[in-house]
Amino acid sequence: MIVLDDASLFTTGVTFFLISIRLAAMILAAPLFSAAAITLPIRIALVMSIAAIITPTVSVQLPNLASLNGFLIITQEILLGLSVGFIMQLAFAAVAMAGEQISFSTGLGFAAMIDPQTGAQSPVITQFLSILLTFIFLSVQAHHVLIREIASSYHLMPIGSSLVNASTYFSILQTAALIFSASLLIALPVIIALFLINLIIGVLTRVAPQLNIFSVGFPITILVGLGLMLVTLPTLGAGISSTLDDISARMHQLIVTSSGGIHG
Repeated sequence: MIVLDDASLFTTGVTFFLISIRLAAMILAAPLFSAAAITLPIRIALVMSIAAIITPTVSVQLPNLASLNGFLIITQEILLGLSVGFIMQLAFAAVAMAGEQISFSTGLGFAAMIDPQTGAQSPVITQFLSILLTFIFLSVQAHHVLIREIASSYHLMPIGSSLVNASTYFSILQTAALIFSASLLIALPVIIALFLINLIIGVLTRVAPQLNIFSVGFPITILVGLGLMLVTLPTLGAGISSTLDDISARMHQLIVTSSGGIHG
């Protein structure tokens, strides 16, 4: 027999509210969920659905939300959710940086369009790599990994257990540095090949000064760049997938580090 009294309803409501804060913050910062195409009602329905599933499995020591401790707990929940979503967003930032490097190397940096993920303008090569990353993101079910990690965080880091230590944010900064190395590894084959092409064109220009670099060099660079991307597409996909795996592992390590223990 299920007894619904005022006390149990209040406890369940506060627990649901506290759980939804971390979830909402994660969805606001995480890739795919934070895309401009995902409207606010869809995000609210997603947060409420996941929170309704998690609430019966989580025990929360209810704080006084009107006190300073309650304010600190809510702030901590927001920071934890944003941290988990932000780390996964770093994979998309690394791919976007690699796309910009390839775009400027091929001379396609001026060809830009609206990015459906961010709503801002970005080069077409960046758009292509972002779409490729989105396909890989969905194929390896990284969105399920995000939900699973945020759900497990309620057991590793119970609501109101302790404030997040400084090593957590230091770990985020270390993970952010991965953007530069990952983007360089993704774009390196194409950049090196294009550098050699530009070097050859430069030598030809010195040998034959009558050769118009603007009418010959740019079309050659663009065609070779597109051809190289087609040839190195498996390498690009492998590099993007490796970056996504590394980011996922670091996200899990962030949750474990924040919990103050070692969990499998």
